[in-house]
Amino acid sequence: MKKRSDPVVDHLDELRKRLLFTLGWLFLWWLALFSLFSHLVPFLIWPYQRAFPGQPLSLVFTSLPEAMIAALKTTFFLALSATLPLVLWQAWRFIAPSLYKSEKRFLRKLLFLVFFFSFIGVGVAYFLVLPHLLRFFLGLGYGRFEPYLRIQSYLNFLGKGIFIAGLVAQVPGITVLLVKGGILSPSSMKRCHLYVLGASFLIGLFLAPTDLLSQIILASIFFLLFEAGFLLAKIL
Repeated sequence: MKKRSDPVVDHLDELRKRLLFTLGWLFLWWLALFSLFSHLVPFLIWPYQRAFPGQPLSLVFTSLPEAMIAALKTTFFLALSATLPLVLWQAWRFIAPSLYKSEKRFLRKLLFLVFFFSFIGVGVAYFLVLPHLLRFFLGLGYGRFEPYLRIQSYLNFLGKGIFIAGLVAQVPGITVLLVKGGILSPSSMKRCHLYVLGASFLIGLFLAPTDLLSQIILASIFFLLFEAGFLLAKIL
């Protein structure tokens, strides 16, 4: 007699497989990016060059393993950023069998928008935000002091910046889900603007604990993306 399977165990087993697949994909991305690190250097240096065109730029390291550790950390954050869309896709594949057709159509549209916002967020961070932040932080020193920026400090800043941009870009999609799920409503949002703004600053403080300018920029972006999520919830 065939043993009847437990639905809870089946779901947990399916979840485990998808988590392992995602972690394996993250590791492969990390391995590939680390092996291609020397080819990625021009891409990684570009925001620095964009911030100070025509200036003599140099990155230094002060210990033997520093360059390798910087490469490992940077490629890990880049791999995380590249894996975010896969996490969303795997989440969709996990819950899709239990959804109605109307819910599947809605989530397909939302998934497309989340991918779109992810690419836009990373692109805006790389081409606009990071060069401006570098110009602000380092601009006062140029012309007065000799710049010796450590490669680990710069690459950590760049890798975390790109990852945070991809993460922040998920805010509209999360807001749409909260609105459609009845957890948030446009009327409650109108009454809670100050609370949302305060929460945005707390998130900015968590992501950039030692940098006031980055906190303000992140808080503003979070607040605007929350508003964009409510607009999208009305359209979808």
